[in-house]
Amino acid sequence: MDIRHLRYFVKVVELRNITAAAEALFIAQPSLSQHMSNLESELGVSLLERSVHGTRATTMGELLYRHAKTILRQFDDAHSAIRRESEAPSGRVAIGFPTSTSRIVAAPLLACLQERYPLIELELVEASSGDLVAQVAQDRLALAVTMNARADARLRIEPVLEEELFAVLAPAHRTPRTLSVTALAALPLLLPTHPNSVRVATERLFNERHLSFRLVAETSAVEILVLAVERGLGATVLPTAAFALAQHHGRVRGVPIAERPLVRELSLSLSVSAARSPAVQSVREMLLRVIEDEVAQGRWQGVRLLSAAEPPRERPARRAVPKPRSGEDRPARSAPRRPAG
Repeated sequence: MDIRHLRYFVKVVELRNITAAAEALFIAQPSLSQHMSNLESELGVSLLERSVHGTRATTMGELLYRHAKTILRQFDDAHSAIRRESEAPSGRVAIGFPTSTSRIVAAPLLACLQERYPLIELELVEASSGDLVAQVAQDRLALAVTMNARADARLRIEPVLEEELFAVLAPAHRTPRTLSVTALAALPLLLPTHPNSVRVATERLFNERHLSFRLVAETSAVEILVLAVERGLGATVLPTAAFALAQHHGRVRGVPIAERPLVRELSLSLSVSAARSPAVQSVREMLLRVIEDEVAQGRWQGVRLLSAAEPPRERPARRAVPKPRSGEDRPARSAPRRPAG
């Protein structure tokens, strides 16, 4: 068993298909199958279960997978460390985003990394926050932006910002500059599918007020929610990052929720084993810079950056969703504004 065999095995487990893994590794499928059989013979256990539905790791295979990921990362770290003095950090880094967050930071992050760290190969994964936490804990992702993350021995969690959630309505919908919780519950609602943090926060707010609500539909696709609202099929609840572009083009509009704003905390969750990688640290630092810049330039609104040095504060006061601005008249920093009236 050597590094090559471990790389082959990890690819098979992650793709769950021998043929797909062989294509990704640019080797013949029979050759890859033989390597896997040799690996099982050497260890004296069954590592993979093969069926018409694909290939999955056995219990022993999952154990080897976890160790293999750590070994391969350490091998890549050693390789990067040797080259670090003369070259920029290099290697493959897998990072995850919830859909709403990916819309505002994924492209700027990729652009900055290509300019500053061209040897880092970035893998961008989009999924629900709960799935992302699990993938980081299982070492399938090196880091991810997660919502309301909980402590876990396998993760290093760094709070980044608080993000307010807004009621999203069709432009023609007549409503005051803020929407009460009771009025929101009375609308036909389209909401993200459980266990999405927006859905959890919205239902918790209704339950606290003992309010029932009418759910028209649920989906994990943010674009479907925005399109449905645009067509007048109902209202939804989203952070500004998810609907900023649609609002800029007049397709929908965001309205602050009165009485008590809905707020969720965004954190950066890192795999403990991956956190030592120079490439992962470079991506982490660049991601934080991109987030700060998006907020400072007013492109990410309705948020408050958190600092590890500052003491916990009460939740921020309610903020209005500022009207979209052109690139020329954006403020140097985003200053949340209270709604009038």
